Amino acid sequence: MGLYRRPDSSIWWVSYTKGGKQVRESTFTSDKEEAKLRLAEAVAGLKRPGKATVGKLLDGVLADYRLNGFNLKFAEDKIDGHLRPWFGEMLAETVTKQDVQDFINTKSQGEKSLSNASINRCLALLKRAFNLAEIPHPTITMLKEAPPRSGFVEKEKFWVIFNRLPEHQRAPVLFAYESGARIQEVLNLRWNQLDWINGVVRLDPGTTKNDDARVIPCSKMMMFYFKRLPHASEYVFTFKGKHLRSIRTGWLKAVGKSKLLVHDLRRSGVRNLIRAGVPERVAMQISGHKTRSVFDRYNIVSENDLTNAMRSLEKYHLDTIEYNPETVPELAEFFEHNK
Repeated sequence: MGLYRRPDSSIWWVSYTKGGKQVRESTFTSDKEEAKLRLAEAVAGLKRPGKATVGKLLDGVLADYRLNGFNLKFAEDKIDGHLRPWFGEMLAETVTKQDVQDFINTKSQGEKSLSNASINRCLALLKRAFNLAEIPHPTITMLKEAPPRSGFVEKEKFWVIFNRLPEHQRAPVLFAYESGARIQEVLNLRWNQLDWINGVVRLDPGTTKNDDARVIPCSKMMMFYFKRLPHASEYVFTFKGKHLRSIRTGWLKAVGKSKLLVHDLRRSGVRNLIRAGVPERVAMQISGHKTRSVFDRYNIVSENDLTNAMRSLEKYHLDTIEYNPETVPELAEFFEHNK
């Protein structure tokens, strides 16, 4: 008789003997004291009115995120902002497929509608809530998501944008473009994270999106800009002596009608690292990508990549083909000018 948790789950289960038979069942809670109370009630033969609500299951997801060091803010935003208001009071075992569909329909409409991707993140958390508690749930079908953006800031375009930026925004934009780092990681950089001797930036645990520490090497040009910046704050990038928290306004003016996003700097930085011959594993460590599936999304080929690929193939054919004018006479003029 006692309490236990299954691997990779924060939910407590009870084990006890009833009528000579071993009973194992979920308490639907990650709170150990609450689980002890439920075990005592089960042994005493007491039956609680009602069953676990979806809200209780969602609490289990948050506890699981804390236990495993996952992105808790992400889960709280989706659960408290969308799932709990809709499903929180429902009994878990009474949730139907129509309830889920009604949630999807409501969240996909109106002024504050969510994208299919955001709705899918909510549905994934809802499924996780049921799975952690090991309670059957209706089939939850994910929505089709828009393909990932493929915007890139090409080298020539970057320097045009760079020159149009306000002077105080140029250094952080260059750092984002060279490293592929997230813009908030860049803007939140502090002077004590800059290693002048080795020419690297050291991002501390907890300052990155995935909470992992990492080292970002800096180019000579970037180090030149660092040396020119004023030490007006604990933060490296400032404006009028205060922490620079956003570059949105200056960026929008600089890119004009091209509609390039600040996040396109990250996409471009990752691709540039690969083009420069940096091994993928090293590039992922610099940019902060943990999974290769996400990394692949940013290393999307551009139209120029496709054109260059065909030029390489064309050169291969021209260098290796043995042309016989008697066999294909109409190509005589072409090979006269291209061999």
